[in-house]
Amino acid sequence: MILVTYKIQDGDQDYFEYSWFSKLGTKSDYDKGVIKDKVLIEEVYGDTKKEEGWVNWGILRRVHSVQDITEKELDVLDKFGVVNKWRWKWK
Repeated sequence: MILVTYKIQDGDQDYFEYSWFSKLGTKSDYDKGVIKDKVLIEEVYGDTKKEEGWVNWGILRRVHSVQDITEKELDVLDKFGVVNKWRWKWK
């Protein structure tokens, strides 16, 4: 299971959004290039316009980091509202 951190650039503001995936692979798969940024962006934001990020209404979204995560760690992130565990249960 992986936790993906997206860096969002909206004009002068930068912030982060998070998502998790249970069936796409591991951080090692991402590091080896098995999982592409484009796939991670499309899974959350829809079709990409560029290989390195997704631009819509001047907002650029990029993959900032990918980390392995355990079910227990996911529970903590869900508890504190960082990710919604049940929203992406099918992934």
